[in-house]
Order: sequence, then structure tokens, then C-alpha cells
Amino acid sequence: MAPQITSIQSFFQPEVPSARRTQKPAAHHQPSNTSDGFTSSEIEAALHPSLHKWQPRTTYNDTDIRDLVAGPGCVALMGRVVNFHNVATPSKMPRAAKGCLKLTVKDNTGAFTVKLWYARGDYDLHLGLLVSIWTPHVSNAESCSLMVRDASLVTSIFPERDNSCYFMVQDQSDEGVMCKTPLGYRDGKQLDGLMTLKSFIEGGHELSDGKILVCVKSIGGRKKCEKLPYSNESNGLTDFLVITKKGKEAEKVDVNVFDDTADAKLTLWGPLCSSPAYWKTSYTILLITRPGLHGDGRPQLSLINDTHVDVDPCMTDAYWLRGHAQRLTKREHVNQPFPEGGVYIG
Repeated sequence: MAPQITSIQSFFQPEVPSARRTQKPAAHHQPSNTSDGFTSSEIEAALHPSLHKWQPRTTYNDTDIRDLVAGPGCVALMGRVVNFHNVATPSKMPRAAKGCLKLTVKDNTGAFTVKLWYARGDYDLHLGLLVSIWTPHVSNAESCSLMVRDASLVTSIFPERDNSCYFMVQDQSDEGVMCKTPLGYRDGKQLDGLMTLKSFIEGGHELSDGKILVCVKSIGGRKKCEKLPYSNESNGLTDFLVITKKGKEAEKVDVNVFDDTADAKLTLWGPLCSSPAYWKTSYTILLITRPGLHGDGRPQLSLINDTHVDVDPCMTDAYWLRGHAQRLTKREHVNQPFPEGGVYIG
């Protein structure tokens, strides 16, 4: 067999394996045409850092709310949401905030206000939720309209744009015992301002720091309505129940509540409508501080800017009211007991 003669081109054009010729570059290394050389994952991490695991760049001191001092300083706090409302701030700027959630957060020592700015609105909040906040600055409320009694300090955070702050929902580690003690409560003593629901309706609502302890009786479905609730601006306090554009529907939920003296209807508006989904009838106890009261005929309660709602508080009166509600739900057996001294007829 004649020997095979090698072509001279093979010395100047080395063969490239077919697998290497057809291999495409990895997708995550290929920048898009409009990203200025950045990958999609890098852009997502920069625009929405809250979606990625947060790593603090400095030390944050664990602090009770009563120990907060206005001014710069990295602090970490934990508490429960006792009130919140949403203020939409529509903007066409890509990095601008789309709204602000104004929360009142309390622990066993005090309460303060959190202005949580958001761009995507992916915070699932409800009353009684245990949350943690990391912030580099705390300040005094700038106006009386933002002032909430027992919560004169405020922090403003935007975790999606600022890596020096963070907001975390502690839904996985919440055992239902932390930050459950009402402010000012002492074992064996009556909580200041606490009264029966009947006393509150008949004039107790005029007190500056009135409190009621009620149990959830029934929960209605979510409803859409165009009529907004009344606004209470007395004493410089604004009712932030619903903030919506004219002609736009608002959402509400009616919750029937009671104690051993009376019953009433509690109406929740806007984002607060998600809270009753976590409540149980004839079991969940609400300690409501400074609720609004209105309505002709049947009393109607509402949450105003200055209201605090402690869900299932750790206090003796709450345990008694839950036991009272449980006793009311017991039903006698459908079969009547055999009368004493009766005669059996076979």
C-alpha cells in the first residue's frame, strides 16, 4: 500500500476538534446588548439586593426599643407589628420607590415607627407579625401627623437600594412568645386604661389612652367598596386607614369581636385585610389601644394612625377571656340525657 502524503496546509492550519468548534460560550458570561457589559444576575443583585442573602458590613448592636436614641448608630431590633398602612408613591423612574409601608413596631419595652420603602412591594405583612430591623440611623418624627403615641422615634429604610439596612420577617422562628407583653403590664396588676367593651362604647372612647380586650367572634369575607372611611384629624392625628385614588375601589374586612359585656364590629381596610387570615374565631384575643369608634346603631371599631393592636397578648385577662370564649362555644349533645327517676319502656 502506497504511503499517504501529508498536505503542506496541515503544517500551517492545525486541525481543531469538532467539539471545540461547535462549543458555545456559557450563557452567564454573555452580556446582553443593553446591560453595558453586566450579566443579568449582576443587574438583578444591584437593583434588588433584598432578594439576595444580606451580609452586614459592620456590627449592629442588639437594642431594646426603649433604649433607642435619635442619631446615627447601627442597631438591630426585634418586635411585632401592631399597626401599618401603605402610602403609594407612583414614579416612572426605574430606581425610585413605588411606595412606603409605615409600620408601628413594639417589643416588651416600647414602640417606634418604621418607614419601609419598597420598589417591588413583596412584603407580606399582618398584625402581630414578628420582624427584625437593621438600621444605621434613628430620628425623631418630623411632624405631628407622623407622630404616634408611645412611638416618637422613627427610622426610614430602603433595603432594596441600601445595603446598610435590612428588614426580615421572622415567620419561621416565631414560637409565639417573644414580644407579647403589653406596654406597662405587670403581673397581678390591672393594665392602665383597660376597660370593658361596653364601657368603651358608652363613653370610655373619649379617654386619651383607652384600651379594650376582645375576642374574635367571626370573620367576614373581603369586600370591595368605593366609599372611603371617615378621616379623624383631631389632636393632629390623621386616620390613614385607606389611601387610594378617586374612583378606585378599596378593600375591607369586617371582624365581629366581643367580650363578656358587649360585642362590636371591627373594620379593617387596605393591607390590614390580610391579618384576619391568621386569626381563629373564639380563640384569638386582641388588645386594642386607642381604637376609633363610629357608626350609627351597632358600634363599629376601626384602626387609626395612633392605634396599637396586640395579638394574643401575654396577660392574665387575655387568658381568662379566651377561656370564656371557649366555654361559650361548647354545645350540648344532641341526645337529651335520660331523666332521673325515669322508667325504661322496652
